[in-house]
Amino acid sequence: MSTADAPLSVTVIGCSGGYSSDESSCSSYLVRSPTTTVLLDAGPGSSIELQRHVQLEDLDAIVLSHEHPDHWTELPVLYHAYRYFMEASVPVYGTVGTHRLLDGLLPEANETAFEWTDINPASVFSIGDLSFTFSLTDHPVETLAIRVQHGDRALVYSADTGPEWSPAAFEAPIDVMIYEASLTIDFEDKDIPHVSGRQAGLRAAEAGVGQLVLTHVNPGGDPRERRNEAEQVFPGAIHLAYPGFTLPIEA
Repeated sequence: MSTADAPLSVTVIGCSGGYSSDESSCSSYLVRSPTTTVLLDAGPGSSIELQRHVQLEDLDAIVLSHEHPDHWTELPVLYHAYRYFMEASVPVYGTVGTHRLLDGLLPEANETAFEWTDINPASVFSIGDLSFTFSLTDHPVETLAIRVQHGDRALVYSADTGPEWSPAAFEAPIDVMIYEASLTIDFEDKDIPHVSGRQAGLRAAEAGVGQLVLTHVNPGGDPRERRNEAEQVFPGAIHLAYPGFTLPIEA
């Protein structure tokens, strides 16, 4: 099934954790239905790959998971594009902390290029034919995992999280789970607010996830190692995120 025919699909725009690598920008994912296009997170450098898949003016909205810079700081670049070159605006949904940081950097952005809405774990809304719900993850700042649903298909994006959060916090089913896998097993007991491939696989299996996409591996890390860890505990298909990777979520 092609992306155009799928009721729901996700394309990896950027997947590098912490900072951009020589192969990928930071966290950013394009979610599409036949009528709606939404960007989840806008990590630095992500607008390059993004424009290989859609025109900026075709974005219906941007949804941001949290305020750490590797998840939103392409927004000032997008601000320039929308304000000065397109003379347009786009709805943006993000946490209060992210809103505050953007206002400190570009106080005029939310009066011109962006139509900002603050979100929190209790937020529920629709963008076009996509429905959004959220869950507070295990991370030092307010960080929201995101569930996107179209009809009876759903995907979940973990954003950043430690092991105390589970996708079981969301309503089932979860057909596709985009799960951070920042750590190797050796770092699981170091009190770092991220998870390993093994931990991601365990939590996804507990939640009955259909397919797992591992992402947010730091530059220099080996994504294949994360997949090998996850395969020991997760029974479904496991994919490694890379820029341009597209997964149709079939009905």
